[in-house]
Amino acid sequence: MHVWPHTLQEDHLNNFKQYGYIHLQNMIPKFVLDDLRKRSIDLKLKYQDKEGEPRHNGSGTFWKGLELASTLDPNLWKYYTADMMYVLSRLYLESEPYLFNDQVVVKMPGEQFHFDPHFDNQFGPDVQGALDGKFKTINCCCILTNMPEETGPLMCKNTFTGDYDSLPAEAGDIIIIEGNTLHASNENKSDRVRALYACVYSSKAIGNFDKGYYNEKFKGYDN
Repeated sequence: MHVWPHTLQEDHLNNFKQYGYIHLQNMIPKFVLDDLRKRSIDLKLKYQDKEGEPRHNGSGTFWKGLELASTLDPNLWKYYTADMMYVLSRLYLESEPYLFNDQVVVKMPGEQFHFDPHFDNQFGPDVQGALDGKFKTINCCCILTNMPEETGPLMCKNTFTGDYDSLPAEAGDIIIIEGNTLHASNENKSDRVRALYACVYSSKAIGNFDKGYYNEKFKGYDN
């Protein structure tokens, strides 16, 4: 786990608050990265033929992404609730974190899978409350494969400049996006798999019991 000096933490947090996102490089240990990548791609292959079929939690329907991924592969839970994720979520939420969602997003080569500009909080459960600052969410995107431009890397709307920043990334990086920050990504036009594991946390319990999203407090290493 990376341990930063306090002043560096402040710099990172200030940049995150100014731009609406932050790109942290080389954060994920190799043995974690290797297992996360394999499990994420395996889940994609396992469920890709179920697109459009009902599922009992999350959005209620299988689609190209897999929300609540650790309910499909319980081994992912240890990564979603890892000490490093607790440190990051508490720092960037500026409060004690709560669990909400973990999602596998794998784009196969040439797959017609892209994301139009959106912000995570627009999908609820309390859009206006999030916009009014009653709570915060963050999406910690764990980059599992190298993502040059042709793979359809994340693009975030910089809240300081107003422009979209394309974010080519290396496997092992983590890109953290504030829940009200617009972001998007294009299709994977490469001949390689493009994979990330998104860990979403909130500053209060916002999970929807009816849809089965997590809503318990994140009990990290020190509580």
